[in-house]
Amino acid sequence: MKRFCTRVGVVAAVCAGLAAAPGVAPAASPWMPFRASDFDLPAGTRCAFPLSGRVVADDERIRTLATFADGSPQRQRVKGPLVVRYINEDSGASVVRDLTGDALIDFGADGSETITLRDGHLAVGLGAGDPGGPAFLVLSGHGFAVTFAPDGRRTVAPGRGDVEDICQTLA
Repeated sequence: MKRFCTRVGVVAAVCAGLAAAPGVAPAASPWMPFRASDFDLPAGTRCAFPLSGRVVADDERIRTLATFADGSPQRQRVKGPLVVRYINEDSGASVVRDLTGDALIDFGADGSETITLRDGHLAVGLGAGDPGGPAFLVLSGHGFAVTFAPDGRRTVAPGRGDVEDICQTLA
């Protein structure tokens, strides 16, 4: 997270003064840490081979932009750096992908969820029953939308940019 008090000169002097002033507390940030997890997928679920993902770096943040009447999130924004190593567990081949991006997550009252890529990168695994699946896609650009239906089915709406199937890359 960038801090306001990182510039040299007058700003540093002002920040030092604020830090020393009694009763002055920094405002709470609406951003919270958001961490990705490592994963291991059996052969046939996304790729013909077992696929693993290992988080190399993660400093993502999330904030809630809107809530339902019960207080649960209706819309959230996620952004920040994320780097993942994908591994073909049969061959040992691997690639590292920078998934740094900025996305909106919209939760439907029916239990659906849609992630819309504002800018950057987003990864999504598709099962055999999903349109375009099985596959493990890295979407790069903006405007891509991934919808998770209440029944678990995933669909990807086109955006502007590139699509890489990690399964093909590591085959």
